[in-house]
Amino acid sequence: MTKRDFFILIIKLFGLMTIVTSLFSVLPSNISLILMDIDAFSLIWIAATVIILIGLFVLLVFKADKVVGLLKLDKGFDEEKIELGSLNSTDIIKIGTFIIGGLLIIDSIPAFLSHTLFAFKGSVIGQVYDTKDNFYWIVSGIKIIIGYLLLTKYSFVASLLITEKKESE
Repeated sequence: MTKRDFFILIIKLFGLMTIVTSLFSVLPSNISLILMDIDAFSLIWIAATVIILIGLFVLLVFKADKVVGLLKLDKGFDEEKIELGSLNSTDIIKIGTFIIGGLLIIDSIPAFLSHTLFAFKGSVIGQVYDTKDNFYWIVSGIKIIIGYLLLTKYSFVASLLITEKKESE
């Protein structure tokens, strides 16, 4: 695998991690802001946020080769090839996807359990669980589900992220 191919893979994995964490940190906080006070500025803000996130995802995942060329990440190395044993591009993407899914689950379980406990306690004593808390409870549950899907379907995700050209290993 060449240095350029390695950096392209790393940028694609970074793009995948960026979109996953943004979907579950930036968007929920902005949506909760809109739920508090719906006005034109809030709607413009969330639209701009979504456009920037989609643009960043497209840039990092689908235009990774242009990012490597623009930043000249593959220049300045003594050797052109990088030896990773028997690992190829697909294997690296699979490992990265597996790690991202695991981190997503590990990060989400405490919040999900806390929200579950507070909702249960609230129902026992007759308090209504707040809409904002319900929202974060749902978001943490979705994060667990997506983390599980990334853990179990890492081959499918790798097939979506890998380029169609033949690898030179």
